[in-house]
Amino acid sequence: MITSANSQLGIEGKFLQNKPTGSYQYLKRIYRDNTNNPQYTQGFTFLNEDTILESAGLYKKSGIHYFNLKNVNKLQNRQNLDDKYFGEGCDIINNKVYQLTWLERKIMVYEKEDLQYIGQIDLHPSIKEGWGLTHRVQNGETQILISDGTSKIHILNEDFELLKSIQILHVTIPTEYLNELEYANGILYANQYGKTHIYAIDLDKGKVLAKYNFANLVNEANRPDGCLNGIAFNQKTQTFWITGKNWPFIQEVKLN
Repeated sequence: MITSANSQLGIEGKFLQNKPTGSYQYLKRIYRDNTNNPQYTQGFTFLNEDTILESAGLYKKSGIHYFNLKNVNKLQNRQNLDDKYFGEGCDIINNKVYQLTWLERKIMVYEKEDLQYIGQIDLHPSIKEGWGLTHRVQNGETQILISDGTSKIHILNEDFELLKSIQILHVTIPTEYLNELEYANGILYANQYGKTHIYAIDLDKGKVLAKYNFANLVNEANRPDGCLNGIAFNQKTQTFWITGKNWPFIQEVKLN
């Protein structure tokens, strides 16, 4: 039986985060077998303090599964997508698991406990493609946050009805290709496709607060086909685990 942490039930973290600085520390690293069991990581989030939900992409190879930090090469409750779907971002929202698909613009819905398939939802027409997915609780209501490869973050209600779209600027420049997302302690963290950094974003103001450069980590991964893509926040430790597409490891970091 897999149990979930309260942080994944739409409850905000009780810790207050200082303004992000862009500095960080490397902590623990766990190596994965990306030769025999490669995962083209597209979505990455914690179910509980020990277990991560991961969405994998590529046509004919997409799927979703859990894995435990104590045995990262054992995929639990793996569900493969039909060959016509390209898996993208994922999240756990109100006891259901949601997984975006890319050009197909479908949202797959699963049972949280065992990832049994429930059904699918059409992405809102204003959202170009399915890229990154996370959520936050705002004034007691759950808001779903989606990126679509542009500089916009789309905010939806629990019925996936669009509330508004916010363009994110780095100083005065639109941050195109926003990808994998994670919302933690009032801050939105985002990968930018093909880049080596993670943005810390004030979503309501639509501006980047800090940029964390992981160029060295990308070089160590040594995967020309696998950019930085995967941000999972551990509510208990207040640290992040990050990874990339087909990377041979996942890396715990403290973001300052």
